[in-house]
Amino acid sequence: MVDQNTMESVTGAGNVTDSVSGSTRQAPAAPTVLMGAQYVRGVTFRTLDSALIHTRPPVRPNTSMTLDVMARQVAENQPDFEVDVVMNCVGRADAPVEGGEAATLFETQITYSGLFSLRNATAETFEPLLLVEAPKMLFPAARNYLADLTREAGFLPVIIQHVDFLALWRSRSTTQKTG
Repeated sequence: MVDQNTMESVTGAGNVTDSVSGSTRQAPAAPTVLMGAQYVRGVTFRTLDSALIHTRPPVRPNTSMTLDVMARQVAENQPDFEVDVVMNCVGRADAPVEGGEAATLFETQITYSGLFSLRNATAETFEPLLLVEAPKMLFPAARNYLADLTREAGFLPVIIQHVDFLALWRSRSTTQKTG
């Protein structure tokens, strides 16, 4: 591949050959995020009217969920970050036939975290790496934890679909710019 602006061609193994002078130099490495440990940082689960709920067959709750992603640097001048995926989930019964609000069956908040190290990151790539790529790595385990937690509490497991973290990040960025 040849870059028309610099007359450079990209060769295998990340080397760049200057097509005018023929010299070869190492291409800048792509920004990457490396995951270390992942863990449950915090969890709360509250069942409302548990005696009544557990005397009936399990019902599939109607769930609503909010999801947020946060990142913070572990130590100053270091490329290491802790990233949190925070899931707030509320399970409700079906609305009563005569109207009114549906009874809340449970409320939970899970903060699922991971330690990440950035390599070759620039100011422009920090946010996408930490708020898009890192949560993509954490989300499968966080989703499984939510399903196991609700099942262990006596409900049918809450199964949530894949989350588009890129769209979430873009939406959040647009809201912050206009708000």
